[in-house]
Amino acid sequence: MLNANIFYSDYNVLFGFLSLFLGIAAVFLVRDYKYYRGLLLFQIGGLILVLLTYLSAHEHLLYKIGLNFNFVTFVIMLLSLLTSTLWINAAAELYSNTLANKEMLTLYVSFGLTACVYFSFLDYDSGRGYYISPIFTLLGIGLLFISSLFHFNNNRSTGSVLLCVSIFILLGKLVVSSCFVKYGWLNLNLFNKLWIYVFVAAVIFLKFNIYQSELQKSWNAIDKLNIQTNTMIDLSPFPIVISRLTNNKPILINNKAGQIFGITKKELAYYEISDFFVDEKNRGEFFNILEKNHEVEDFDLMVCNLVNATPFWLSVSAKPIEYNNEIVLYMAFQDITLRHEREDKMQSQVDKDPLTKAWNRRYFEKVVPEKINECIRKQQNFGLLLLDADKFKNINDTYGHKSGDRVLIHLADLCRNSLREEDVVSRFGGEEFVIYLNNAGSQAASLVAERLRSVIADSSVPDDNGNSIKITVSIGVVSSEKTASLEVLLRQVDDAMYLAKNRGRNQIAVYDEEAVKKTAKKSTPKNRNIHPVFQNEDNEEISLLDSYENKIL
Repeated sequence: MLNANIFYSDYNVLFGFLSLFLGIAAVFLVRDYKYYRGLLLFQIGGLILVLLTYLSAHEHLLYKIGLNFNFVTFVIMLLSLLTSTLWINAAAELYSNTLANKEMLTLYVSFGLTACVYFSFLDYDSGRGYYISPIFTLLGIGLLFISSLFHFNNNRSTGSVLLCVSIFILLGKLVVSSCFVKYGWLNLNLFNKLWIYVFVAAVIFLKFNIYQSELQKSWNAIDKLNIQTNTMIDLSPFPIVISRLTNNKPILINNKAGQIFGITKKELAYYEISDFFVDEKNRGEFFNILEKNHEVEDFDLMVCNLVNATPFWLSVSAKPIEYNNEIVLYMAFQDITLRHEREDKMQSQVDKDPLTKAWNRRYFEKVVPEKINECIRKQQNFGLLLLDADKFKNINDTYGHKSGDRVLIHLADLCRNSLREEDVVSRFGGEEFVIYLNNAGSQAASLVAERLRSVIADSSVPDDNGNSIKITVSIGVVSSEKTASLEVLLRQVDDAMYLAKNRGRNQIAVYDEEAVKKTAKKSTPKNRNIHPVFQNEDNEEISLLDSYENKIL
């Protein structure tokens, strides 16, 4: 029978040890794997098997330290039993993720130790010892192979296949060596080391499987989280819209947002976020704040229903967030239409004359300078009209103050209805109305004033008894063709209005400096607020612009 020394070399053993350490190191790649301990026990058993190979070929080393043939046989059989025990535990780990049953393992080890002692010391027979050792080892590797098949059946992957192949190679080598070559089952040649490299490949593929499994779990968790997030968004009592930052396309709206904007989730692809906004200036301010601060909190935004184009107000808070692996704009809205209506009503009470609903002097001083600056930037002219009801005191005395109030309301309504939206009709007090005409020179302002005078003269107001009250007005006209100073123009339009009064009322008068100088007279300290034209009349008409001081321009 062939001797193991024919196949043995020191290089072969060294290479075997290095290969096994490579296998053990590979196991640590899958230390979070549930079969990690079983794979590690398998490799440690292989390490002992290599040691057993070395001792079998170097029995003289054991003799040198004082051991006899009995102890050498006992050590070899004991190492075989230890290898078998490790592989039995590895098989249990692969099969059930637990170590082998303690009672059964204790019984197995007890029988093995008894056999080792008996055939080594009591009934020494080296031939029997060399046959019993591979029986131990083959039993362990056989159970491990069966467990690897079970593992493959539960987890059909490349790693499981390679693990079965690795164990099968080792099992086949041990069977062939044990049956045909004495000591040969312990020999570790190149073919014998092949199982280690296949095992390393198996571990690497198992690691890939773990990564793939963890990645799939992560995707499943993300999908679950997205479903939960979408559900929470849908159930939110506040309108929520999520849009892309790249093209401003909405990608998600909840039920509340769909209701207020009048669209469904299927129609999102046809719109952009800018379609929801009504006022371009308001929209630009919103995006400027977002670009500067990277978030917006409680910004009042005018939007509209896309079905009926009804505008309304929303308070929006917006912030870029990550959603479905891209950076998007998250916007949460709150309906503040009622609040804006209340604020508009309060502002109207502050800025409008309570009787005529025309703008008051406060609003005029706030808004008109802004309009003038815009006209200057655009190199446009503007005009001012001062309208004063003729002999209004007689109307109050004759028909009563309620009728006088109706006349003032009537005048304000006619002015608003006869002018453009960008013009400003303001009541400065009493029966005087100052009108700002946007983008109008002297000629255009005169035409507007004459048309307005004519409309008022042709109208009438009923008193409490059903009688018609005929009214006329005198209108002063100025334009910014010579000066854009509001203070100067207000005084000039005041003088122009008094020129119209002096010429007989119910007419318009464009400011003429020479004509004003001819009609002006010095007023006495007692009547300093009475225009010189009316100093000698019984009915004094007091101008509210006499003491006007512009505090803006």
